[in-house]
Amino acid sequence: MTARRAEAVAAAIGEPVRLRLLQELMSGPAAVSELVRRVTATQQNVSNHLTVLRTAHLVTTRRRGRLIEYALAGPSVAQLVEVISSLVGPPPAARRVELAEARTCYDHLAGRLGVVLFEQLVASGAIFDKLRADGSVRLGPRAEEVFARLGIALDQLPPSRRRFAYRCLDWTERRPHLGGRLGAEIASALRRQGFTRARPHGRGVDAAPRAWRALDQLSLGPARRTR
Repeated sequence: MTARRAEAVAAAIGEPVRLRLLQELMSGPAAVSELVRRVTATQQNVSNHLTVLRTAHLVTTRRRGRLIEYALAGPSVAQLVEVISSLVGPPPAARRVELAEARTCYDHLAGRLGVVLFEQLVASGAIFDKLRADGSVRLGPRAEEVFARLGIALDQLPPSRRRFAYRCLDWTERRPHLGGRLGAEIASALRRQGFTRARPHGRGVDAAPRAWRALDQLSLGPARRTR
């Protein structure tokens, strides 16, 4: 990252409304009108802030019918937003309660469900959690067996240039959850099997009781809903 690029990113995220917009886009693409409703700001104000974020290459746009939707520029931006959110303090109480149990962080699981899943994957030997400079996570000796029980065939994953797996600091739990392509695969697999369901608005996730029990069935140790 060049010095000029670093300055642009820091300036863009350093404004509270722009950080809030990035947090809202963690749940997926949204039009300006929807973002105006969520952040309770004027349309002109939101549009101006989105222009700054787009210039800093933190968000992208796409046309959907007559609407233009904004989205995060990629998983690396989502990871940055999650880490910054963990440093600046908890969100408002109502929102913290809503999202702390289970939510998505871009496209992987976060909140208590994501943190417990990460810890159980480590305990099972499915992944190694040796802190590395780049935060990457390596597969453990029981990876194929454990991930197969989650509905993921590691040897059948198509090639991808995306980072495979890394520690992502959770901003409500202040502990890591699993990010990267592997984290996204787990989130998709649990959703396909009916263990989780996205809420209609925002990035909250409803986790069925059997989603927590599934951790026990993987021989990963007890899955608790409380810290």
